[in-house]
Amino acid sequence: MRCVLLMVGTELLNGATLDTNSIFMANELNKVGIKIDFKLTVGDSLEKILEAIKFAKEKSDLVILSGGLGATDDDLTKEAISKFLNKKMLVDEEELIEIKQKFKKLNIEFLKKNYKEVEKPEGAVSIKNDVGMAPAFFIDGIAAFPGVPKELYNMFPKFLKYYTNNYCESIDPIYIKDIIVSGIPESILEEKIKEFFIDPNIEYEFLVKDYGIIVRMQTLESYKNTVEKIKEKIYNSIGKYIITEDDEKIEEKVFKFLKNKNYTISVAESCTGGMLASTIVGVSGISQFFTEGLITYSNESKAKRLNIDKNIIKRYGAVSKEVAEAMVYGLETNVGISTTGVAGPNGGTEEKPVGLVYVGVRVKDKITSFRFNFTGDRERIRRKTVLHSLFELYKMLEEDE
Repeated sequence: MRCVLLMVGTELLNGATLDTNSIFMANELNKVGIKIDFKLTVGDSLEKILEAIKFAKEKSDLVILSGGLGATDDDLTKEAISKFLNKKMLVDEEELIEIKQKFKKLNIEFLKKNYKEVEKPEGAVSIKNDVGMAPAFFIDGIAAFPGVPKELYNMFPKFLKYYTNNYCESIDPIYIKDIIVSGIPESILEEKIKEFFIDPNIEYEFLVKDYGIIVRMQTLESYKNTVEKIKEKIYNSIGKYIITEDDEKIEEKVFKFLKNKNYTISVAESCTGGMLASTIVGVSGISQFFTEGLITYSNESKAKRLNIDKNIIKRYGAVSKEVAEAMVYGLETNVGISTTGVAGPNGGTEEKPVGLVYVGVRVKDKITSFRFNFTGDRERIRRKTVLHSLFELYKMLEEDE
């Protein structure tokens, strides 16, 4: 079963509104094994919407539109579908009564233009809108939903249940396996694992993120075992670079180690300015193990709060291997992380450019430091520092087994 998503709205094209509806629909469609071949965004133009519908119908079994079902003049989705199917628009009397009651309950005047919200092409099946005004509808392989996210979220699962019960003989959900790796260039990563990507039933892709690279395998649930065998080969080949899988976050994996070993943790931050502590305390249950987070931004604070010899800072500079190690040494918990670097955009030198970061990690009596040269803006450098520091801690905790 193939599908095309059409996101309608000029505001989506000019960047005024972020499209989150297609992400939600994609996740729901994955569950029932309906594959999205194209996602198009089209402005509020009758001609353009009609053109997009024609393209989508030629390429798929199911066309799903979001947006343009309201009462204003720029809501043109229903008109485009009606024109494409050559069907006249009708108003269901029961739906008209229901929407008038909704307006009355909200103490809003029902205007002549609001009839448009309950119009639908002749023969269309309505999907009840429990949280808004305009119902969605389905006809001849075309489904149309309002663009308001909460309304889409309410109606889309109901539509999928109706559609799969009536138009799908069997359900084979889409299965996606993500393996997140870090510390290896994309080109080298591909060379090391591309020999495993030979099954034509599985789609493969590399997604580059701030925190690393996602190796994604997508197929149907019936091929899950094949994916798991490929995953095992990937682990055998590049296991030392693998951070985590799917939606599991690195801070959650660190938490599991802390919990199993009953280790306490604290952090001393300079360039990350509290972002590392915030990430760690975002994990439910961490309060039993997280002791404190110190933001020692100035040299004076590093000396006073972490008992670092000022001569070390003077000799090597705040952004250095020696200071990162001294910072983490000043923490009193079983486990500690320190961060110091040049986040930019200013402050860099030829010797210590923007993006240079040192991370100190301590597990019991073992202290190790790591040097990174990150790229990007200030926010991205700080984010990368947090994620890579947690990854290095995780690897040390693994070795502590």
